[in-house]
Amino acid sequence: MAQTRFHKALLINPPTGLYRRDDRCQCKVEDQTVQIIFPPIELASIAASLRAAGVEPLIRDYPAMGARWENYLADLRAFAPDLVLANVTTATAERDFQALVAARETLGPGVLTLAKGEYMEALGSEALARFPEIDLGLHGEIEQVILRLHAGDPLEALPALNWRSDGEVRLNPGHPLVEDLDAIPPPARDLLDNGLYRSPETGNPLTVIHGNRGCPSKCIFCPAGVMSGFKIRYREPAAIVAEIKDCIDRHGIREFLFHGDTFTINKKWLLELCDRIIAAGLRIRWGCNSRVDTIDDERAAKMKAAGCWVVAFGVETGNQAILDYMRKGQQVERAVTAAQTCRRHGLRVHTFFVIGTPLETRATLAETYAFARRLDPDFFDFNIAYPLPGTELYEIAISEGLFEQDPAATGYGSAAVRTRELTSRDLTDWRRRALLAMYLRPGYIARTLWRAGSPRVALNYLRAGARRFRQLVTN
Repeated sequence: MAQTRFHKALLINPPTGLYRRDDRCQCKVEDQTVQIIFPPIELASIAASLRAAGVEPLIRDYPAMGARWENYLADLRAFAPDLVLANVTTATAERDFQALVAARETLGPGVLTLAKGEYMEALGSEALARFPEIDLGLHGEIEQVILRLHAGDPLEALPALNWRSDGEVRLNPGHPLVEDLDAIPPPARDLLDNGLYRSPETGNPLTVIHGNRGCPSKCIFCPAGVMSGFKIRYREPAAIVAEIKDCIDRHGIREFLFHGDTFTINKKWLLELCDRIIAAGLRIRWGCNSRVDTIDDERAAKMKAAGCWVVAFGVETGNQAILDYMRKGQQVERAVTAAQTCRRHGLRVHTFFVIGTPLETRATLAETYAFARRLDPDFFDFNIAYPLPGTELYEIAISEGLFEQDPAATGYGSAAVRTRELTSRDLTDWRRRALLAMYLRPGYIARTLWRAGSPRVALNYLRAGARRFRQLVTN
């Protein structure tokens, strides 16, 4: 293995497909209703930490750039990094690993090759055993781990690291967490082509801000809680406002997604952040994720005043028994209250449903569809439960023999596993029909165009709707 001290680091989303590549959500962009390309803020955060330590970083988001394999090889030769880090998803893992193989073949034994991602916790040791060209695997929040690696700390002392010792592949225990999020330098957005990342509604530049990290929930299909030790950590609202101002002043960005699995859960923190945004006179437009049991009139009103326009909820299902089986920790009917609260304050509602957990039947699918119609959200998605390695759902699918398709060939829009009653084909077909039925409601189409607010946004909605319709009818 190459020396762990390095001077030039190439951090990449490999040219292996346009996916969301954060650990919680690893979906294909085209599978989603809102087909938005988010900037790789995790890579920008790692780059900022490396730069503060004297390392020269370079970020390449090849799928967003529309770049090909030869562009990656050209960057390897031109930049000549001594560290290459690839951001890995479950669906693209085999091809992502090939990017590190190519780095070793192009640059020789002196380059340190790292694979990062939730996949590496469950299957990283197997990957290192199959690919000797991969030096190390990491998962979780690695900003401080990679700095310790650069400083020369012993490999056995670094948490959540896949590495080799005397020819044997090892996995160090733990989930690396950054306790003081404000100790991390702001993401290196100057290393991103910010023009690639735009709001699908307005077409304006958009970026992601991490206001908090972690999730206390234990949903069987999601790795977020396990990866964060079921603990939430918060940045200081003043630091977040400073980052927003920097985005406006340096990059001309006024649209944001506040990334956070439970962004609204801490009411005091949320209200202070909103108050600071309002006091600073920042004219911004933003959305966030929430739980249905962490929104109320006071929060919704303050969020609206601070520039929030849309709130996304993981509703998941219309069946309480399945919701309990998922360990979501909420009540089905609470989603109705949450949606009503948002609408009272002029906030749009985006709901996510997860179908295809083992208890799913035709009857429960019908319940979920009826519940989605009742909620009547502004935006929505029916995602198929995807068994990410390391989740409880993955272990259940293996123990019950539910896998029917190769996970690498499936995703959130095409089922990899069956339920105890339904085949993977049943689930995929139901999702397509349900989405078409929801989209093609005349009242929904009219309301969406009426609320667009401008001809430009209305035209973007029409284009996005036509593209989505074509995708669904041709699949």
